[in-house]
Amino acid sequence: MQQIQPNIKPAHRSHKKILEKYNCKYEIKRVDRGPIPEWVGADEVEYYLYRTKELAEWMDEWDVMAKESAYDKILWGYGGPILVDDDVKIQRMPFITPEILASPAHAMPYELLEAIDLWTWKRVRTAKRVRITDPEGTDIEFTNHDEYYDRNRENYNWDLITQTWTDNPHFAKTYLPGHVTGRPWIFLPGKEDGNGVIAGTTNHIAPVDWTQLKIEDSKVTEINEGAEFGDKLRALMEECADIQYPGMPSPGIMHWWEASIGTNPHIHRPRKDFPSRLVNCLYERVRSGVIHIGFGTIISSMDERRAARQGLKVGHWHLHLYFPTYLAEREGDNEPVIDDGRLLALDDPEIKKLARKHGKHHDPDLWLEESWIPAVPGINVRGDYWKHYANDPLNWVKTELDICRNWHHLFSTMVGGDPKYCDDEAGFWTGNCVGHAGLHTDTCCS
Repeated sequence: MQQIQPNIKPAHRSHKKILEKYNCKYEIKRVDRGPIPEWVGADEVEYYLYRTKELAEWMDEWDVMAKESAYDKILWGYGGPILVDDDVKIQRMPFITPEILASPAHAMPYELLEAIDLWTWKRVRTAKRVRITDPEGTDIEFTNHDEYYDRNRENYNWDLITQTWTDNPHFAKTYLPGHVTGRPWIFLPGKEDGNGVIAGTTNHIAPVDWTQLKIEDSKVTEINEGAEFGDKLRALMEECADIQYPGMPSPGIMHWWEASIGTNPHIHRPRKDFPSRLVNCLYERVRSGVIHIGFGTIISSMDERRAARQGLKVGHWHLHLYFPTYLAEREGDNEPVIDDGRLLALDDPEIKKLARKHGKHHDPDLWLEESWIPAVPGINVRGDYWKHYANDPLNWVKTELDICRNWHHLFSTMVGGDPKYCDDEAGFWTGNCVGHAGLHTDTCCS
């Protein structure tokens, strides 16, 4: 079996050692990306303009490699588009640091993870209308139109999916494991009615000053505050305002198409070297109950690739919601899917029963307790949201992670948590700390 890993500089010895252990014939491709950058949240604008264009080029390159079939398997990238692997198998490399590799998130029984995903997906796809709120300022609604789905509302509309992901519609016909599409990431021209505001203090790269998006008919019409991040987004929105992008329902680049739900309770924001290089906020978006908002061109879609080939600027940008409430409205039946950041699949009796099946050697409830939720002043720990956090969240977060990493047994008490699982001698991986006002705050793991 031949393998290749382009575009990410590997730990050469360990990669080669593993491949040679299994008698693989392999080739490693390297790209020098220069010095390791230390991020600020405003860097996301340029990063995704560059990264999205690169991904579009990678996907064109992948099509050629798949046809040539020179390799049996490719290890490529750490996130982003799912490539069709009918001819050549592909695998991600998501384990950016030893801390991430050792996380209990990757010890979760697949049967349990799948049950959590299916519970969430069933409620999302059967909702007629959705409202998303969050204490950082989000309040937005949209109609979950029948036309987004097939006849039985089990999967997305095949015609729309084939049009949007022409080369690989199978990956987008349903939810992605650990990443449930809480807003269909396709467009219905003339019927898009996402309206309200979205606000937050984190994107995929790093925390940012409080940023608010005004959404009208699923399009960003105003970007308020945000300091440098907001300035860059506003300039880009104005530059592209009159351009009709392929597949977009109206001119401009800033269309809202994503509100994806994380489902793994043990994802933890990486601490060491945060935020730099690949140690950023991308990983944490799939923690259970977190919603990440996406706006811009639809990632890995054929329309995005067409736009890139035309020389248009392509990319999408993000805001994370850590304490959202996601209300699925049906005819005579409204059901919260997430409540104040808690994915309610984790409290379902059948899910709990399944967790107990896999909890013979530990407290089975720990499978369903979050390992990490950020401690945010004025929301789930003492302090003033604006004075102590929202106008410089990066400063707070770096300090928080430094204390949590180096003095983890003290951190729990500092944020008002229960330290019973935070001792080095606890005998289980981490546990979480239940904090101020009954909300979870942060794990304390060594």
